[in-house]
Order: sequence, then C-alpha cells, then structure tokens
Amino acid sequence: MLEQENISTSAIKILEAATDLFARENFDAVSIKQIAAASGVNSALISYSFGGKKNLYQEALTTQAKQFISLQDKIRMMDISPLAKLRSYVDSIAAIQAEHPYRMHLIFRELLMPTPTFDGFVKNYLYRVHRFMAELVEAAIAEGEIGNKMLPTHVAFTLESIMLFFFLSYNHVRLLGNFEAGQEIEYLYRDMNSFLESLKK
Repeated sequence: MLEQENISTSAIKILEAATDLFARENFDAVSIKQIAAASGVNSALISYSFGGKKNLYQEALTTQAKQFISLQDKIRMMDISPLAKLRSYVDSIAAIQAEHPYRMHLIFRELLMPTPTFDGFVKNYLYRVHRFMAELVEAAIAEGEIGNKMLPTHVAFTLESIMLFFFLSYNHVRLLGNFEAGQEIEYLYRDMNSFLESLKK
C-alpha cells in the first residue's frame, strides 16, 4: 500500500514538472532525462506511470484543460449577469496565470504549432472553451447587456483573441504598458469593455 502511495506521489511530481517544462519549451525540446531531473524521480517511473513522453504530454494538456472546464462549470452556476460571469472568468484565469505564468502557453501552443495530439485535444477541450465564451455572449445579448449586431460566436472569437494575447504576453504587459502592480488586469477589462461598448452602437 505504501509503495503504491509513493508511486502516486511520484506521478504527481512527474506531471507537475513535465507540465512546466512543456509549457516553457515544447514537446520535442523536453527530454525524459530533463523531466526526471526536474521531478526528482527515476526516469523509469515516467514510463511506468504514463507509458512514455507522448502520453505524459497528453496528460499534461488534459489536466490543464480540465482546470478550465471545471472553472467554466463553476461560473455557469453563479447567480450573476453574463458580463459579470465573463469578468469572474477573467479574474480566475488571471489567478491561474499568476500562480503558473507559463502553463497557458502549453495549451495555446497547440493552436500555433500542432502536435499529433492536436485533433483530439481541440475537439475535446478547446472547442468547449469557445462554446463557453459564446454562451456568455449570447446570454449578454438576450439580457440587453450588449447589442445584437453580430453573431455570438464572432464576438466570442474577438474576446478570446484579446484575452489570449494579454495572457500570453502577461509577463511583459507591466513593462510594456508602464503599469503599476495590479493595473494590468484593469487594462484588460478596459480593452474588453471598449469592444463590448462598441457593439451597442
């Protein structure tokens, strides 16, 4: 029993270390030896626990995506307006980003430089992220929070693009924008609100 617990603990360490390495580099640039060194476990445990680097990479992607899906499910249940839900979603993503600055790169790199896992991963998770944003926009239109001149999915794509650029460049935003600590998110809100306000005209 104790041995199984040790293996489970090691698997968690491997996944955490591999996720950070894959996020900072990419699949091809990260070696099993690097993952073993970063996690402090024997490299043989990587194959034992995950069946190799490819499966480990898929697990890293899936774990990160599930975090966003779980967040979306939580926000759907909130008794607040659609745009308030959107702001809560941004706040939560910002908190995730602050704790793990590079992990979002892992997910969105699949859009820019697809690996063999791309098709299944996008269909299973990234599409769900887009549908969630489109849901919020559609609800905001229904409640009159924004105008109805555009299709919800088009508005969602634009909002996603704004958020994507912001969070992928998050570590440089303060320097580039000459912001004080904590002001970066307010800049994102102003940018998104300006876009949403333009839809009312």
